[in-house]
Amino acid sequence: MVVGGSGKDVGKTALVCAVIAALPEFGWTAVKITGHEYEGGSGDANSPGDSQPVIREELSASQETDTARYLAAGARRALLVTRSGPKVPIEEIRRALGPGRNVIYESNRIVEVIKPDLCLALVGDGAEKKPSFQRLLREADAVVSAGSVIENSPLGALRFPLESVDRLPAEMVDWLRERLGEAGSRA
Repeated sequence: MVVGGSGKDVGKTALVCAVIAALPEFGWTAVKITGHEYEGGSGDANSPGDSQPVIREELSASQETDTARYLAAGARRALLVTRSGPKVPIEEIRRALGPGRNVIYESNRIVEVIKPDLCLALVGDGAEKKPSFQRLLREADAVVSAGSVIENSPLGALRFPLESVDRLPAEMVDWLRERLGEAGSRA
């Protein structure tokens, strides 16, 4: 499953956490993919080279990070992938994931390298839209918003206006469970 968003700070992490909490039976592994590049480095053996991604597994829900929030919501595992450049390092991610089955990605660009069973596009307030959001929007099964007007949904995509991205309405949870159950029966 993929959750992407129209811009920075629209609530993608909160929506991922809401999905994890609403559907605990899926035993989620949550993966956040970011293009942020951290300057300075720590001398860590895992610091990024010119194009090598850094993949870090979060081990504690007590931290104040997005990946810790995934664990606090009920994810079995949580990974942070820091990529260098525009390419999503899918093979490295797959190796880090291992045989896990139910993965939820927080990323727009992941749809460039995988075909998700389900894709949610979160639209936030503000005119700025990430360029990667247009590609994600074409793949979206549903467009979600909290406080925003949903405009230009892709053909066939459902619309879910939310009071808050961290609380999913029962009809959305039922729809997610049904769609993900169908995907699981095809696997």
